[in-house]
Amino acid sequence: MRLGTLAFLLGILLCQTLSHLPDIRWTVLLFPLIILVWKLPRYRLVFFFALGLFWAMWRADMILAQKLPPDLEGQDISITGTIIDLPVQNAYGWKFYFAPIPSRKWPNPSLMRLYWNYPTKSLRPGQQWQLTVRLKRARASINPGNSDYSKWLFQHKILATGSVRSKSEQHLLSQSSPYNIDNLRYHLAESMQKALGEHSSASLIIALALGIKRGISKTQRNTLQHTGTAHLMAISGLHIGFIAWFVFGAARWFWSFTGKAALWLPAPRFAALFSLSTAFCYALLAGFSLPTQRALIIVIVAISGIVFARKVAISHISALALLMVLLWDPLSVLSAGFWLSFGAVTVIAYALSNKREQKISPLSKWGLSTLKTQWAVTLGLFPLLLAIFGYLPLNSFLSNAIAIPWVSFWIVPLTLLGTAMILFLPTLGSILLQISADTLDFVMVSMTWLENFDGSVWQWTIPPLWTIIVAMGGIIILLLPRGFPGRWLGILWLFPLFFIPFPYPQHGQVWFTLLDVGQGLAAVVRTKNYVLVYDTGPKFSEKFNMGDAVVVPFLRTQGIRHIDKLLISHGDNDHSGGVQSILETLSVDKILTSATQKIEKIFTKIPKKLTDTKVLSCQTGQHWQWDGVDFKILHPPNDYFAKKRNDYSCVLKVSCVGGSILLPGDIEKRVEHRLVQRYQTDLKADILIAPHHGSSTSSTKHFLNAVQPSIALFSTGYRNRFKHPRKKIVQYYRHQKIDFWNTTQTGAISFRLLASGISAPNLARKEMRHYWYD
Repeated sequence: MRLGTLAFLLGILLCQTLSHLPDIRWTVLLFPLIILVWKLPRYRLVFFFALGLFWAMWRADMILAQKLPPDLEGQDISITGTIIDLPVQNAYGWKFYFAPIPSRKWPNPSLMRLYWNYPTKSLRPGQQWQLTVRLKRARASINPGNSDYSKWLFQHKILATGSVRSKSEQHLLSQSSPYNIDNLRYHLAESMQKALGEHSSASLIIALALGIKRGISKTQRNTLQHTGTAHLMAISGLHIGFIAWFVFGAARWFWSFTGKAALWLPAPRFAALFSLSTAFCYALLAGFSLPTQRALIIVIVAISGIVFARKVAISHISALALLMVLLWDPLSVLSAGFWLSFGAVTVIAYALSNKREQKISPLSKWGLSTLKTQWAVTLGLFPLLLAIFGYLPLNSFLSNAIAIPWVSFWIVPLTLLGTAMILFLPTLGSILLQISADTLDFVMVSMTWLENFDGSVWQWTIPPLWTIIVAMGGIIILLLPRGFPGRWLGILWLFPLFFIPFPYPQHGQVWFTLLDVGQGLAAVVRTKNYVLVYDTGPKFSEKFNMGDAVVVPFLRTQGIRHIDKLLISHGDNDHSGGVQSILETLSVDKILTSATQKIEKIFTKIPKKLTDTKVLSCQTGQHWQWDGVDFKILHPPNDYFAKKRNDYSCVLKVSCVGGSILLPGDIEKRVEHRLVQRYQTDLKADILIAPHHGSSTSSTKHFLNAVQPSIALFSTGYRNRFKHPRKKIVQYYRHQKIDFWNTTQTGAISFRLLASGISAPNLARKEMRHYWYD
């Protein structure tokens, strides 16, 4: 069973590495393979592997078949469907998920994510609407190192995004059913928010009870991540398992007093069935999201041994739970939560199997076992945490030792009890929720205190995959029983995580990457010993920006933890939106910008003191050299005045033996003309970042004739509302016989300027191709 499950998992993983799905007709082999598994046990592992591959192929093809037809993109169409999950309202309108019913134009529709600026009525889960929408296929930025949002959308079966056309008529066809589970969750969340008021931990309590995390602030989220306790705010196997265990104990005690009924149905079986029912209801209350489903399956498998009166080894329970999860949702392997969940379960199972019996009191035995288990999980998961997040919370062991008992044995029971009573006995429910929130406040104060210790979070790079695999082998050796000879050798297996050097340019070379940040700009220029980041992409909300989602992960995959110069061309959000996240995460020597006031205002929002970071105005004439590479600021002059903010953009030229790059920001025709007049032939560059994303206000013929680029790069968003790059501008570049690429089609674009010339482009969407990419 264990090896068969592992082979099944490997088959599913192979499917996720494919750039295109094989012919779906191969999946007809699923049923013959199931028979062969039992008829030819000698080759069982091979058959399990093939079953995993074909099972994942079939499920993936079912989702891809729901793609939005290309001819419907960008068109106003009428759809009818139901709002699912809980709509989110912000200052700009509503965001919600919509399940349309099949129509003649789209016979097999997927789920979609919609935005509605000015709805005619408040949106509620379960409402049925007829809407006029404008849709596009779901896409996300593709960059080395960043979490692939298109993968998340695909896993959640969301293949289209769009907006409701406010000027068209929209019709509410029916209100939510009172029995709709999401509607119940919505009313519970409202009641809980009313009971807790402005309590600082209100959003965390709602997340614990209902799995609704939208109210958690960025500060709270960072504190949980930096102390390794974020898993406690998820409806995880820990919480569902605790509820099942608590209900099991109570139900068994109650049923043992029922007399003859206990002879007909033994108390352990009754308690197991009752606890499973409770766990299922809790999962429904939490929205039955994919992580919740995974946690519920693990609990069901674990308790099934009691129902069927079987004593099963924990390793077999873990393997069976893994198999059930993979059968239920083979695409769960695409999420980090899957690997962290089963990584923790596997480490615990392995640690317990190596445990030696000790003659001590039961209480001491329980405490020692708990500490050893926590230590095993902390040690066992740190390679995965490093691979996923690029940092390690060194206070994780102590933080979890404090938080887990309080959250699991006090806060969660009180929260669930208060939630159950809030609709029927609101006064008592409010009291219980207040007590729970006050206790959680105490826990969060402790976590914040631990987070603020110097060195509590160890920022590192994202290591290569092979070093993670080798490190996991070292963890297995380190967790062997005490007294096992050579256990210390496991430490050597961890060394590649920290001591394998990353590649870097040689003297006089430039490695340049234009990152894919949607409708915005962010680029990285590297020399042998220095790093310059030009712009940081847009900020979409307080919780999401491209600095945090794209720039920082990319730098970590390159082994970069320090930025020598951060150049912010101007103050527009699509160029400066990620500044705060970068400053909070990485060390920065100097910031050059034409928007000094905006940057200094950002400094006031950052918790840590940035005493070593200097902010300077970029001005014509600034010049420096790194490792034989010249950097020159061409614009704006000192005391420059312009009517348009775009014309304040800092223009940077980078030159080396192998070629030159011109980064003009969002300059428009007026500044282009000024640059041509002032620099003439000195403006020439091999690679040009198209000014203002290819807007019709830029890229004049005189400017292109002066620059004479052989390569032009556009940084735009898919089907953006500005229609960048404009067709007329693209024709200019084509007429000049300039090779050009657009991050919308290619993802991140990388060039190496070597002594021999400019390398061929490395296109992320091609190099990192997966079958779920559009």
